[in-house]
Amino acid sequence: MTSESMFGDMPLSSELVQHIGKIICMSEGTVEFEYSSQKAFKRNALSGILIEIPANGHMFRIDRTSERVLRFFHSSPGTGTRVASIALDPLPDFEKAYFAFSWSPEEVKFYCGAREIGPKLLSAVGTSSPISFRIGQGGQIFQIGDDGVHVMGVRVYKNNQPILAPTAREVWLDTIEAINILKTGVSEEGFIFEVVQTSAILSMLVTGLENYTKTRLLELELEGIAADWKSLLHEFSSNAERTSDLLAELESKTGIDNKSPLINVINNRNINFQNYKHIKRAYKATYGIMIGEIGLDSKTLSKLQDFIRHRHRVVHVSPLLTVINQDNVPPAEPVFANRELGDDAEACFKLVVDALHRATLNIRTSVSG
Repeated sequence: MTSESMFGDMPLSSELVQHIGKIICMSEGTVEFEYSSQKAFKRNALSGILIEIPANGHMFRIDRTSERVLRFFHSSPGTGTRVASIALDPLPDFEKAYFAFSWSPEEVKFYCGAREIGPKLLSAVGTSSPISFRIGQGGQIFQIGDDGVHVMGVRVYKNNQPILAPTAREVWLDTIEAINILKTGVSEEGFIFEVVQTSAILSMLVTGLENYTKTRLLELELEGIAADWKSLLHEFSSNAERTSDLLAELESKTGIDNKSPLINVINNRNINFQNYKHIKRAYKATYGIMIGEIGLDSKTLSKLQDFIRHRHRVVHVSPLLTVINQDNVPPAEPVFANRELGDDAEACFKLVVDALHRATLNIRTSVSG
């Protein structure tokens, strides 16, 4: 873990770098320190990086632009990349700066003061950044996108092995983007086209939920959250397996393939992330998240399960099913697979994923330093 500066400065002690690297993996935190540079804060300086510290899937970075703007970037798989920018134009040239920055799932803040000038602080509140920073499997930092450049679904492979893949949140947002594109389609086939559209939307939503929940379960561990993989293994093992040497086998396998026990449990257990009950059990066992207690009403969760069941029938019976509850009609009134139903399903899945994502962001303990 390093914090090398493009301005030739080495302003941070190794202890401070290690401290920042540790606490940026938390959901909330505050850091303050002094930074000295003979070049970075002067009007004629070029653009460059002052400090850049990656840790697990997180990254903290301060740079300056050629317009003498300081930018604080905070990036994590859960929140994405956010940036807070401070223009130094109101200040004369200086060499010693006071920096402070804070972050939470809701916002990031950045403060800068010139020590030679006085106690006045410049401040900024962060916004979603058009530039995204991601940390690869080997600790490499990848910059994705830029002002006016929108990039989706970035994947990087080395020697046929993935070293960078979309985050859980990105996978889900890509699913919604694909659905929005599908909705622009038109046809002269009338109602049957709406049925096909709705069938496709339901299939995409369930696949999106599957990819999100599985990826996020693994992602949280990469962010520094302790995963109770033994509890997950117990939850998805038979009585016979629980009394066997399965635990020891998985632990020894981890030592051989250098994979997390959590990855091995998920790869070796029959955990179906298209199954609502399996998702509930997996998140409760691994991270103590109770999906029934994350702010979702029972009607939303019941509808979610109905939509998942219909998606199963679409895939295994026919994508041309016009009534999604035909096995209950009568006495129930028929529910038609039309555009309105597709919109309702999308809204329902969004509520569930958003609530679950917020719950995962709140696992960590706040730390200050």
